Amino acid sequence: MQQAYRALRILAEAQTVRLMVTPEPCALLLDELASACAALQSGGAGLTCVILDFGASPRQAEVGGSPIVAGCRPGAGEAAKLRNEAERAAALVRAVPQPVLAVVREALSEAASLLVRAADLVLVAREATVVVPISGARGLERLPGEQAVRLGQATWCAPARQLDRRLEEVLALLRRSSAAALRQAKAAVRLAQRWLPPGGGLPTSPWLEPGSFSLPLPTEEEDEEARRLRESHGRLEALRRVNSFYLSEVSRSVDAQEGLRAFLEKRAPRWQQQQEQRERERA
Repeated sequence: MQQAYRALRILAEAQTVRLMVTPEPCALLLDELASACAALQSGGAGLTCVILDFGASPRQAEVGGSPIVAGCRPGAGEAAKLRNEAERAAALVRAVPQPVLAVVREALSEAASLLVRAADLVLVAREATVVVPISGARGLERLPGEQAVRLGQATWCAPARQLDRRLEEVLALLRRSSAAALRQAKAAVRLAQRWLPPGGGLPTSPWLEPGSFSLPLPTEEEDEEARRLRESHGRLEALRRVNSFYLSEVSRSVDAQEGLRAFLEKRAPRWQQQQEQRERERA
């Protein structure tokens, strides 16, 4: 992420990286966003969250870095290219190890909405709108903030004037958490969703591409009892694999041991990324 970007602006904050995205991103910005997300897959171990900020607030517009390219707008005849770039960027957003929080401040284009659906958490302004696929039909629908939350397309909704305050509350919660634990929690959910049947009472994973499920597909001869048996097998396999992941990865991590010690000693935990930050400040 050390390279210079022409359209994408990146702000490094306390244990977070904020990627500033226009509500109507062009192919250049999407390409640079994909590059930034690819770089995060091999770095940023101390990050607790990656923020996709769609539409900067007045305060953020004054914070360092060159402004987002004003002329970054899709031109005529670029719809297919824009869609391809948006899908590629969305796939790399899903692959970011840290939780990805999308902040929606205004009406988004279809390409920007595709990126929002790739995020793990979504904070949307009540006055904003996002484009989502219509369930059970082909086509798209534009949803306002509150309706997006009700239909499971967003996590939180707040009035636009209160959005930054709500965002700081969410970030404060994440920053108090272990960066390693947040990455492992996302990895565990991703692992489980590979075996859980779609529509089985849990939301479809936002970071899995269609066709990535390991659950056996139904056959034409499958009856109701066979379907229930197949889905039960998938749930048991998901539980088995997540339990194995916990025992082999999570429980052996430095932060897991620190969390247990802090609980027994009745003190606040000192997470690994916090200790590394203090060491950098002393150096």
